Amino acid sequence: MRFHTFIFALAVGLACGCASEHFTKSHGDVGQFILLRAIDYGGSPATTNGLPIVTSSWRYAEDANGTQIFLPASAYSSVEAFLNQAFAGSRQFGPKVSDDGSHQIHEYRMSSKGGGVQLAGDATETSVIVLRPFGVSK
Repeated sequence: MRFHTFIFALAVGLACGCASEHFTKSHGDVGQFILLRAIDYGGSPATTNGLPIVTSSWRYAEDANGTQIFLPASAYSSVEAFLNQAFAGSRQFGPKVSDDGSHQIHEYRMSSKGGGVQLAGDATETSVIVLRPFGVSK
């Protein structure tokens, strides 16, 4: 449970920290971008081969805690399928849907050293936060 509280606290901090930063717009396979960030932060995906392609427009910002990526709401299920395959067998939380059904969240632990990938979605957007483990800097 502490891990989930930690992930949530870092996600909130990252979201607040990135709120005033400039986001870089991009398009194309966001899955590969997520995977590269996770590996750069010390993550150990179960596989890097044969992963589904997640094509969308997206924007991202990076700070000392990690990378935050925003996509259209319609991208949630394809990003989740990508992460489920890439991080198969890792410790996970979720998927969890809020009581009113308006929000969903799914978290993946990146490595035994910490860090993680948090996927969240609602009716307006999908967000992915790739968190660095403590002590891993840019």
